[in-house]
Amino acid sequence: MAHTLTGVGLTPAQTWNWLKTNDTTLVVPEPPAADPMAEVPASARRITCGAGAEATQWLDASATNRRTIVVPAGTTGERISVKVDTSLGSVAQTSVFVRPGAEAFVDVVVADGLGAAPKARDERAHAEDNEAAAREGDTPAKRDDAPVTSGHALRIHAEQGSHVHVTLLVAATAGEQYLDSLGIVADDRAEVTVRQYVIGAATTALGSTIDLAGDRSRLDLSLRYLAGAGEKLDLAYTVPVRGIKARANLDMTGVLSGDAKKALRATIDLVNGCKGAKASEQETVLVCGDDVVNKTLPTILCDEDDVEGSHGAAIGTVSPEQLAYLSDRGLTEDEAEELFRRAIVDDAAITLPGDAPAAVTSWAERALGGQTAAEIRDMIEEA
Repeated sequence: MAHTLTGVGLTPAQTWNWLKTNDTTLVVPEPPAADPMAEVPASARRITCGAGAEATQWLDASATNRRTIVVPAGTTGERISVKVDTSLGSVAQTSVFVRPGAEAFVDVVVADGLGAAPKARDERAHAEDNEAAAREGDTPAKRDDAPVTSGHALRIHAEQGSHVHVTLLVAATAGEQYLDSLGIVADDRAEVTVRQYVIGAATTALGSTIDLAGDRSRLDLSLRYLAGAGEKLDLAYTVPVRGIKARANLDMTGVLSGDAKKALRATIDLVNGCKGAKASEQETVLVCGDDVVNKTLPTILCDEDDVEGSHGAAIGTVSPEQLAYLSDRGLTEDEAEELFRRAIVDDAAITLPGDAPAAVTSWAERALGGQTAAEIRDMIEEA
């Protein structure tokens, strides 16, 4: 039977219920019987993940690929790759501890056709005798009343003076659902960069909590997204700013078309004691179609006097001036809007590392056609 997750991506500062933006609900396959907290490394349990307690517990219980990585102090260039195959309903759990002064890159690719999860040793006692059988038995059962659902629970502790770079690409296809729960704690002078691209999936729910606990810690987060006919995006970000002179910058840009539905909840919490902290959040949304539903809830919470905080959202269609300019160059309104969509796809293809460019090309082959995929492939080779 299917299982319903409630309170997914719940915002810490709730607004009127009738707006239906405080959280979301997902129908997922029934998870295997397991104690979710027993599946989380003890040192990672204090890290809060952004999708919410129930959703994160589902990911922890359903994960068949569990990894714990420790990046030694002073190490640079450590690269950690995570692949989540949406066609298989793969679920992964990753815990990363970046020791003082180290640098780590965590690259997550969510797409079709990536194959089974890497055969990293599963440390649970019941998997020791027969690893393959344990993995097969732990895969969430696929039911007709629940969509194929994949997901990832990622916990990161960025210790003093460390640098962490996280990238995420979601390039799934129609009929597939993806749930992402990210939690990061940044200590003194730790710097965190997060770049996320969502270009395809029937339903995508991203929940991120990045806790700037340390003095002079820093977060730079960017999100680029697309959603078309029949697609749903639910995006939740919570950034508690606790450290003195900490910095948080959130920048989101997306294109919505057809009857796409999108909700964004972005909350920066300037906690008492974070003197000298600065934070900003900004979203730009291009709406291409009368049936699009867009909900944006940018929020700044403040319990400290000596801080700076700003937030805003720009939502609209292609302006008449832009259309006139493009029309003079032989482009119709539909072709102009397609340029904006392609810009996000192209950006993902040429800037993301590892397996992401190939995943973008494969997605484009299915979603945009062979000619467009060939153009993207040529662009990657020239980059």
